[in-house]
Amino acid sequence: MAVKKRKPQVAAGAPAWMVTYGDLVTLLLTFFVMLLAMSEVKKDERFVDFMQAIKAAFGYVGGVRSIPPDFTQIPRNVQLAKLLIIPPNPHDLSQSPDEGLRGKRRRVTYIRAGKQFAVGSPVWFPPLSAALDEAQLAKIAEQAKQLEGHSTLIEVRGHCSRLPAEDSVFENHADLSYQRARAVSQALVRFGLAPERITLVAAGTIQPVNYRAYTQAERQQNDLVEILQIDQNVDEFRP
Repeated sequence: MAVKKRKPQVAAGAPAWMVTYGDLVTLLLTFFVMLLAMSEVKKDERFVDFMQAIKAAFGYVGGVRSIPPDFTQIPRNVQLAKLLIIPPNPHDLSQSPDEGLRGKRRRVTYIRAGKQFAVGSPVWFPPLSAALDEAQLAKIAEQAKQLEGHSTLIEVRGHCSRLPAEDSVFENHADLSYQRARAVSQALVRFGLAPERITLVAAGTIQPVNYRAYTQAERQQNDLVEILQIDQNVDEFRP
């Protein structure tokens, strides 16, 4: 009579190495989530609290840009404490001997930063000209009607093509783009907009609308003025 062989019994549950492996993978995932959360600072207060918690967990005290704690704590890992020292960012320091209004450690900020929206189509100009024809004046009048009754900021940005300006009445491309922006600004004021709402920008040939302009028709696409509305109120900048 044949005797059946018994199958070896396998211990229930996962092997011990798999539990350790799972813990390590989970910790690694948590570490990358922490790095992702630190990649963008949206609220300074929460970020400072988070950094203080990390420093407390690693036993780190002091260093550049650190916030002094309420008590003295001896670091548990001196080598790690040295690695956690955050050096000053050279971009945060001004290169001018004059400290300015905000000191040498303050970054220069663009006080009129904000989302910009194009108001209608651009105002076109003939090559090497800052004169407005009747069709473009009618376009400006229509755009001024859209902007009337509001107090948002308006940026009038002048552009020009790379057509040589030495033989024209303008000193250079910057002068040409400024005169174009000035002509559009004066037209907007004439059609009822408050002059304190308008900011002039002479972009010249630095910010072309069509970068790959090779033919005359393509180059003429950069002979224009943009009327941009900024989502900030002019009253915010009044004293």
